[in-house]
This record gives sequence, C-alpha cells and structure tokens, in this order.
Amino acid sequence: MSQVSLKLSLFGLLVIAVVTPSANAIRTSVVLGGKSDVPNVQTNMEVQELGRYCVEQFNLQEQSGKGNVASSIAKTDTAVLNPLTFSRVVSAQQQVVAGLKYYLRIEVTQPDGTSRMFDSVVVVQPWLHSKKLLGFTPVATPIY
Repeated sequence: MSQVSLKLSLFGLLVIAVVTPSANAIRTSVVLGGKSDVPNVQTNMEVQELGRYCVEQFNLQEQSGKGNVASSIAKTDTAVLNPLTFSRVVSAQQQVVAGLKYYLRIEVTQPDGTSRMFDSVVVVQPWLHSKKLLGFTPVATPIY
C-alpha cells in the first residue's frame, strides 16, 4: 500500500512540475481581456486606416453637432468648413472584447495648420463589418 501511495505522490509531483511552468508562462505573456501594444504602428496600414476612420467620424459628428469634444474645439462655421486632417497614428493598443477595441493616439492637422494629438477609442467587429468610434479626445500634453 505504501509503494502505491509513494508512486502516486511522485506522479502528482511530476504533474505539478510539468504544468506549473507552462501556466506561469501563459499568465506572464497574455492577460485575457487586457490591453496589448500593437507592433509596428507606423507601417501597419490597418491601424493607420483605422486612425483615418476615427478622424473622419469625428469630423462627421462635429458637423452634425454630436461631437464629444465640443469644449475643446470652437464650434464655429470655420471649424466645420475646415475639419481636422488625419496625419498619422503614433501609438496603438488593442483589447479583445466583443471584437477588438483599439486605443489610438492620433496626430491631426487643425484648420489653422498646427498639429495636435487626440486619443481615440474604436471598436471593430469584423464578422459584422462594423466599426464604431467610442471616443475622440484631445491630449493635454502630447507624448510622441
């Protein structure tokens, strides 16, 4: 009886030794539902196009009066006639939700020709062919 319990104990230790390192590796490399950096943002055409989409949607919302940063950009006829122009996405993170949620830092050119940074949040659901802009807010101090 003691030999059987000894063998089972050794087998249990072996299982623990094999499973534990792989479980730790999974925990440290991927956090389910957590944000992860998007690599090569400057050359990632999908992310750059997503940034362009965000600026276009923001401009449409501003024209219709449903913008979410009304206090940061003057609501004048000039602002509507001369919308923000997409320059580039400078950084991006993604999060797996019911689709992919992207957190983008976007550089735009304002109507007066100056550059400004905005943080944008957009959800993409490829199986529904859906994109939705959730937020587009100015960055107080731009960090490139």
